[in-house]
Amino acid sequence: MRQYNDQSKLSFHRVPAVFCDGTLHKYIRLNRMDVFRNRISQYASLRDDAWSKFDQIDFQTRAFQSGDDIIRVGETPAKIFIVKEGWAIRHRSLDDGRRQIVNFMLPGDVFDMQVIAGVKADHSVTAITRTVVATVAADQFMNVLRSDADVAAAFWWAAVQEESILREQIVRVGRRSAKERIAHLLLELQRRLRAAVGGVEDHLPMPLTRTDLADALGLTPVHVSRTMSALRRSGLIDESRGQVTILDRRRMESLSQFDTDYLHVRKLDFVARANLNGSSHSPLSNGAISSHTNHHRIPRNDN
Repeated sequence: MRQYNDQSKLSFHRVPAVFCDGTLHKYIRLNRMDVFRNRISQYASLRDDAWSKFDQIDFQTRAFQSGDDIIRVGETPAKIFIVKEGWAIRHRSLDDGRRQIVNFMLPGDVFDMQVIAGVKADHSVTAITRTVVATVAADQFMNVLRSDADVAAAFWWAAVQEESILREQIVRVGRRSAKERIAHLLLELQRRLRAAVGGVEDHLPMPLTRTDLADALGLTPVHVSRTMSALRRSGLIDESRGQVTILDRRRMESLSQFDTDYLHVRKLDFVARANLNGSSHSPLSNGAISSHTNHHRIPRNDN
């Protein structure tokens, strides 16, 4: 675990994105805390003065290398983590070394909120790429939430999204075929990452190994490799230079029954609602991100 030497003041003011090439994958690096603001802004439109409250927080920035544990099971974390860049996994491991990945921590994600209750971690969070996080003491974080109901509601909405992702993970592993599992996960990761860092709609940086995908989807690495090859042969995806390109999004969504409703990307516009002064207009903003409609189910293929 290494301390990241970044003495610049963290801020929520928007700055341009800079594209950087890593050794494992290509990703977008956003300076300061833009990924955090971008992600939260997917769920709610907040006033600028609400975001300014975070400039008063004493954020500490730390970097973890691939394989470093950010949180270990059994620990009682004292801080909340916000991912600035990189990928991490939330997972449980059995005594014999078998591992189940339950979720991926991407830029803009916040964890672990259970620190507010002072409970021990029942899981581990491990970096799978170089991962830079901003940490904040739980009491400071709670003070911000207490001071602004709209900010608190935005974080609540983010927590709702993660709970929905975990429910979808149960369905993905328990009822979908191998092709459906992989296609669904790729679409989810691409949509979540684009919400935080932008980027080209059909491209997904892929720092995950076949073992990582296997541990997330209840498959073997060999089965993952064969299934990825089948998706390539079907013209659904392409893999090159550390990224996955989605070649036929509509067919991928139909194959896996992917529907963005579970990601809760319909936007709550607290600012517009406040300006209505009690009007009965819908709280959804006119600029809300639309959700895909359900696609016709195609016959299940377990190959």
